[in-house]
Formats: sequence, C-alpha cells, structure tokens
Amino acid sequence: MNESIQDYHANVAISHSKLECYRRRPALYYKKYIAKTLAQPEESTAFRLGSAVHCAILEEKEFTARYVQKPDLDRRTKEGKAAYAEFAAQHEGKTLLDADELAQVVAMREAVAAHPIASQLLADGMPEMTWRKEQKNALSALQCRTDWFSSLGCEMTNGEPYVVDIKTVESLDSDAFRNFERAAFSYGYHRQAGFYLPLINEVFKWSVSRMYYVAVEKCEPYGVAVYKLSDDAIARGQDENIADLIRLKRSIEDNNWPNIEPVLHELSLPAWYKS
Repeated sequence: MNESIQDYHANVAISHSKLECYRRRPALYYKKYIAKTLAQPEESTAFRLGSAVHCAILEEKEFTARYVQKPDLDRRTKEGKAAYAEFAAQHEGKTLLDADELAQVVAMREAVAAHPIASQLLADGMPEMTWRKEQKNALSALQCRTDWFSSLGCEMTNGEPYVVDIKTVESLDSDAFRNFERAAFSYGYHRQAGFYLPLINEVFKWSVSRMYYVAVEKCEPYGVAVYKLSDDAIARGQDENIADLIRLKRSIEDNNWPNIEPVLHELSLPAWYKS
C-alpha cells in the first residue's frame, strides 16, 4: 500500500516503533499514544538529514521535488531576510538544506550506489510501502513501513523477495562507540525484522524471510556495509515481539500502564571502576 508518511503515523495501528516504546516503558506508551498528552518534539537536524538521505537513496527522482538548497544570504540584514523569505515562499512545502548538508546527502547516496551489494539490492523494488493487517483483538491492527521491498528478488537472493532498511551511522569502524554490529541488537533491529517479516507475509501471502540493512556513514569516507539478520536472530526478535504484544494487549484491556517499579535500587561499584 502506498500512503504518505503522515497518514502512516496518524494511523492507530501498532507499529514496531510503538511496540519498542511500550517495551521501554508502558507509562510512556500510554502518554504518547493513548492519552496523547506529550507534545510532539520538533524535527531535529539529524532526523531531517536522515529523511533526506532516505529520499535521495530510495526515491532519487523525488529528491529535487522535496528538497532544495538554501540560498547563500546574510539574513542578519533586512535585504537578506526579505530575499530568504521570498525564496522560502517560492519553495513552500520543500525542505531547505544548506550547501554542506546537500553535499553530505549526495555523497552518501553516491557511496551506496557505488557499493556492489547495496546497489544490487536497491536495483528493483518499491520504496516506502505500508503494510497493515487488522487484528481481531484489543490491538486493532498491526502495521509497518518498509524502506524498500523487492517482490521479484535479485541474483543474490535467487529471485526470493526481500526487505531492505537504510541506516545512517557515525562510523562503521569495529572499535567505534556503539559499533553498528553491537548496537543493532541494543536498538532491537532483530525485533524490527521479527515484526516486519511475519506481517508482510500475512499481507503479501508469499514467503519473505530476508531482511537486509544497508548502513552508510554520515561523514568521510562515507563507508557502506550491508548486513543480513540470521534466521535465529529474526526468530528471537519475533518471540520477543509476541511477548510484548501479549503484555500490551493486557495493558489495553486492564488500562494498566506500569512505570518504573517502585522499589529501592542499590548501586554497587562496577567492575571497571574497581580495577
């Protein structure tokens, strides 16, 4: 299904990101998605750039329709402010990027295009597809939105369909802080795959068992790495999702949204501090 990202987020269906919020703190889930008492955070620079990178890689023809470079104007002057306001009005609805940001996005797109595995995976498929399935219980519906879905597969997958997710990272060095391979499980990427693939199979009625992650660095030398989650990792993620969905269903039915457990916590010196 094709729908705007705004319509996707406005839908009440349970997504992987919502389920991760519930896993983190049921009380937070309640405030964000049930009571809706939390103000929406302003779009960060990192989020804006991440969205631009996704568009440039997955929907290159749409990129110029959605993004434009800011003019080099001195907005401290009256004339500069007026000229900038006129430019913004002429490009209403587009996201404005400065020259450095645009160069960064283009470099990341070119790095992915030059990578033989990433480029093969992204050669044929559909970007930004919504998958939604009604549920006959308190959860109402489940949904996910794939960065890239190929129903025809490619040479590497022997024609089997697959999903690709784009990730932007600070560094792919093995000794980097929160290295991608270690951070992937902290961020729950195995649960993401364990949520997406079963749902897609319910909607698509085909067997989709492959999910790839294309990670691209946000700075020089703009390295790219492609990862495939193992079957064991996906199965573990699916099991964890099922357990979380059962807990979420119970919270909805009982209207019970636990916060941090009210017990006394003792702090001990960690091993690294003692040495």
